Amino acid sequence: MDTLTRNLGLSYSIRPDYIHARITARHVDRSTAMTYLSEVISKCADRRCHRLLLERDIPTMMLDDELFQTMDEVVAMDSGTRIAFLNPHTTVEEGLQHIELYGAGPDGNYRCFRTREEAEQWLLEEEA
Repeated sequence: MDTLTRNLGLSYSIRPDYIHARITARHVDRSTAMTYLSEVISKCADRRCHRLLLERDIPTMMLDDELFQTMDEVVAMDSGTRIAFLNPHTTVEEGLQHIELYGAGPDGNYRCFRTREEAEQWLLEEEA
């Protein structure tokens, strides 16, 4: 399933043990992020899937205030979904690491990765 909203590309791939969602955009703001995050988490809920590989092909980050507000809402709506954020852009890696710590804590259900292999390995661990 593919959708395009506000210069945003969103595609899904249903895997046996998880959903792989890929988001592409030149930049992201809070409204755009909430649009794609709501759709992706809703897709997980519809399929009763609690594992998500979220590939984020966006070379920029939101402003800190928007980013932390968005993460608060994601944590509130995720209903136990384990999320592996796959980020190929080193320019935003530090920002994503901060948001991972903010939203998940050391034992949380969110992690950021640079490679698909690492993301899949963590996502599919038994304790998930």
